[in-house]
Amino acid sequence: MNKNIKGFRRGLMLVSTLGVLCIGCKNKTKEAADNSAIDYVTETVGDVDFGKTEMSAYTPEIRENMKELYHDKFGLFVHFGPYAQLGGEWQGEPGAAEWIMRRSFIPVAEYEKEAAGKFKPEKFNAKEWVDIAENAGMKFIVLTAKHHDGFAMYKSKHPYNLFDFAGFNRDILRELAEECKKRGMKLGFYYSQDQDWHEKGGAGNDWDFGSVIKPEAEFDAYFREKAVMQIKELTSEYGDIFMVWFDTPFQITDEQSQMMMDAVKENQPGALVNARLGNGYGHFDVSIDNGTTPSVSKATWLPDLKVPWQTHESVTKNGWGYTKRGAELDRSEDYSDFIYSLCRIIGNGGVYLLNVGPRPDGTIPETQVNSLTAIGDWLKVNGEAIYGADPSPLKFPPYAITSKPGKVYLHVQDFKANQVGLKGLLSKVDKAYVLADTSKQALAFSQEQELLSVTVPNELIQPRVTVVVLEIEDDQAKVIDETIQQKADGSIQLPVSKCEFSIRRISYDYDKKVTHRWGENTKQGLIWTVNVIKPGSFKVISEDSGNDGFIYTLSTANDAMTLNAKGVIGKLTKKEQEGEITIDKPGVHKFTVYPKVPASKATKGSYKFKGLELKPIKTK
Repeated sequence: MNKNIKGFRRGLMLVSTLGVLCIGCKNKTKEAADNSAIDYVTETVGDVDFGKTEMSAYTPEIRENMKELYHDKFGLFVHFGPYAQLGGEWQGEPGAAEWIMRRSFIPVAEYEKEAAGKFKPEKFNAKEWVDIAENAGMKFIVLTAKHHDGFAMYKSKHPYNLFDFAGFNRDILRELAEECKKRGMKLGFYYSQDQDWHEKGGAGNDWDFGSVIKPEAEFDAYFREKAVMQIKELTSEYGDIFMVWFDTPFQITDEQSQMMMDAVKENQPGALVNARLGNGYGHFDVSIDNGTTPSVSKATWLPDLKVPWQTHESVTKNGWGYTKRGAELDRSEDYSDFIYSLCRIIGNGGVYLLNVGPRPDGTIPETQVNSLTAIGDWLKVNGEAIYGADPSPLKFPPYAITSKPGKVYLHVQDFKANQVGLKGLLSKVDKAYVLADTSKQALAFSQEQELLSVTVPNELIQPRVTVVVLEIEDDQAKVIDETIQQKADGSIQLPVSKCEFSIRRISYDYDKKVTHRWGENTKQGLIWTVNVIKPGSFKVISEDSGNDGFIYTLSTANDAMTLNAKGVIGKLTKKEQEGEITIDKPGVHKFTVYPKVPASKATKGSYKFKGLELKPIKTK
């Protein structure tokens, strides 16, 4: 079924492909095939995505949990609900996972009958779930208490819930909360505050209720009578809650965001709230799904509190919840990549949530468990480089690097001739050794100014990711100035690999050194810091994969220039932009690009941006 989404307001754009996964199709890349069954929201409410919460909200209780989050680094995300009952299929056709109700336009009555009414996870075992998380080296669990389908995964006063609706008569969230308390595992829950496809007043359902965005009075009634009510239930009846993970804020108002912050705080003064609550509220920022960054980000740190950003990935494919074709896959070839993702994220200042999608009976497939266990086995040996670690001392690390006082940890996935090199460390290295080597055998290394090379013999190279420890003479590592320098010929290079993101809702491809999902909304700024020696007027050369509708603005302190992405669609090409931009004086400058007209929907998901080059026309 193909149906136009009606009633859009405030720039909501739900990315919705036509839903038939085409693995192996000649005209699709593997990445496109993997992503074709995944939905996400590209626009969010408010002028900022994070930073509205006042400093006074960082109470002693919040600060204590934030310190634990910063130390713990790694948690289990669980997407579980009636959608698992459908297994990613509807009426004999492949469909989405947790978004299947929206993607296949399943009427509420049909979803109640075929999914929610049959959903009885009889084999759910809280002890087994906590065992899996512990064996993976995870320190907290976040379970979907209510996803966009509106179904509560606990005994709620609202009748559309797991305990009452299908006569299951078990509250699995209570069982999990009790097991977590007994085992010292921290517990949080996911809650969809805006989208609720089961309710007339909830955002998102236009196939039953006529519009995606609802009249304000209807949405406010849903929000107060169901969403706020259920948050109060969840924060008052399940013991200590570590965090509340909200999602897809596109109708919620500023007042409603504050109302939800207050509702959480009322019963759980220490519970951390993520920035997907909306309108800039929350205690910590969250990336887009599978979000990565080219730079270390400490932008959210407070003067006396390290506030990490958080990203999330899944060991399933084709969605976050259970599908028969995406949740039973052997991911053994990806174990090293999962481990390295963890290293990269921690090295850039983040926290990692890794998701599983249980079967409808409540069991987590062995293939998913194996992926988590592989990470846990690695952490048992290398956890020193992850838990409690600070990010890389280099803002633009060439690979995953973490640090602690007096130590720098190099996380190496691939060696070239047994060598690992590093450019930029100025602190004197006293000793190098492999973390997995209990004898701490000293490795041969050479260090000349900012250039370092360490030799790792074959017998010490680990099967997945090898951590090389550098013991340094300084408590905090000293590094080179990473400000971009203007070239001798007067040109200025602005590669994405050397930029910072203004918000977390952008991602980066480390291999291709290009953006992923940049251009979706006007808050997605890319920022470069440049030392300009010869100011003047410059032509601008852009390099991207083409998007006919996308317009963005390049700005300096005193000038701005409108750029476009027209060109060859799907292939990285360079082109000279019309016009010029002026830099009026030498010194350190901030260069920014922000979307002005978001990328056209047809190629938005595949648009890639590699950077800009400024070529001098006239210098001062």
